[in-house]
Amino acid sequence: MDLQQLREIAAADFKAKGFPTTKEELWRFTDVSRVANTEFSNDWKASDLEFQPLGDHCLVFENGKLSLEKSKLDGLPAGIRIGSIMDHIDPRLGMLAGTQSAFVAANTANFSAGAFIEIADGVQLDSPIHLVYLADVDGAAFHLRNFVSCGKGASVVVVEEYIGGADKSYWTNSVTEVFCADHSTADHYKIQREGASAFHFQTLEATLGANAIFSNHAITLGAALSRNDIRGKLTGEGGEAICNGLYLLKDKQHFDTHMFMDHAVPNCNSHELYKGILDEKARAVFCGRILVQQDAQQTDAVQNNKNLLLSRGAKVNTLPQLEIYADDVKCTHGATIGELDEEALYYLQTRGIDPVYGHAMLTYAFANEVLDGVKCGAVKDHAGQLVQEWLERVAR
Repeated sequence: MDLQQLREIAAADFKAKGFPTTKEELWRFTDVSRVANTEFSNDWKASDLEFQPLGDHCLVFENGKLSLEKSKLDGLPAGIRIGSIMDHIDPRLGMLAGTQSAFVAANTANFSAGAFIEIADGVQLDSPIHLVYLADVDGAAFHLRNFVSCGKGASVVVVEEYIGGADKSYWTNSVTEVFCADHSTADHYKIQREGASAFHFQTLEATLGANAIFSNHAITLGAALSRNDIRGKLTGEGGEAICNGLYLLKDKQHFDTHMFMDHAVPNCNSHELYKGILDEKARAVFCGRILVQQDAQQTDAVQNNKNLLLSRGAKVNTLPQLEIYADDVKCTHGATIGELDEEALYYLQTRGIDPVYGHAMLTYAFANEVLDGVKCGAVKDHAGQLVQEWLERVAR
């Protein structure tokens, strides 16, 4: 199926279904009517936002268009292709992210920018590929499509960073498909710090071959309304998926995480840890589902969602789920919602630590469990700084 056919099918599907409503189970805690009732434009201008490259290879999109001037692609090793998705339409495009989601359908019908990354068999790329998305056009919509193919025995680190203008209202609608061949390793990171009035939705779909390792770490700080849909499928024995997330919310921000991991074959592992820190009247939703199919014996799966509320006005809806059809598995899941330990705060004060500093110490320690799982040093330092700055803004 060519791209035009994909677009026509997606456009027809979106027209028939429209945006989801809170009457649908998967959206009952997240109202997207603000997006559905807004008319978005295709206006464009060069972005005034600044960013810091996190590696030797950087692809920059400003307000929905690739900027070769701001990108940095010199010195690519042999066996690696990086460029615009519009110049490299792979026949597998759309195989993972179908039209079951209205946001994916809208993306497929309308995307005009995004990254294409292909790592040939056996190629190891140590430096991260940094994809930067700058958005500071009021009232615009950005449909971004990314495609990552990691060949047999290859390895790659991909960082998606979304940066928005503080006072701009716009809609980012992103889809990323990741294909991990046998014995490959793909580390994927996402840092979302969109504008305080922005809407942000992303669907990430990954498929893993035998003995492949895929990891995703999502750090969420921005946007008024946002959602991550993360879906993985383990199709070869020995595969391992690691999905972690940290969301820091304040004011009236609303963030939704929906995670689905499909164990289709035996002897695979998946581990998920999502942690949230909420202040003021922020809202968070977590819905995680692990499916262990009948033939997927010797599965090892762990799913946890932990939330820290800094205000009585904050709220979390959490629903971790296991769906198991095999009998020889090791699977656990859990969720917690709570406040800072008053005894721990008191203990720090008795040791001469200022109450505000002690509050920040304990809060950062809670977040650090996710940051510790970040292997890429440049990403870890950058994310840690952003988290520290956020905590300073909400310090009591």
